[in-house]
Amino acid sequence: MGAFSGTNDHVTNGNVGVAIIAGVGGDLAFQDFATDATGDLKGYLTIGGDLSKQTIDLGALPANEGTFNISFPGDTDISFFDTVVVAVGETSVGSARVP
Repeated sequence: MGAFSGTNDHVTNGNVGVAIIAGVGGDLAFQDFATDATGDLKGYLTIGGDLSKQTIDLGALPANEGTFNISFPGDTDISFFDTVVVAVGETSVGSARVP
């Protein structure tokens, strides 16, 4: 599991793991996730945590705290992406390396 850390003066904690289901896609499992950020949280798979490079939009997070899964489509090759970024708008509030 990768551990979240806060970015841009935000406190973000928790862990993320990945489960891949061949031909179907997979899930990113957020465990004990929490952030002090408010607003509409979105998740992104990124290269090195850089939102300006190629990203995969994971959509809205269901909550700003708790344990939940976010699915990604079967045609997603996550081997190119190494970091999950949680953002409000275009501002990163936390990131974690994908194991």
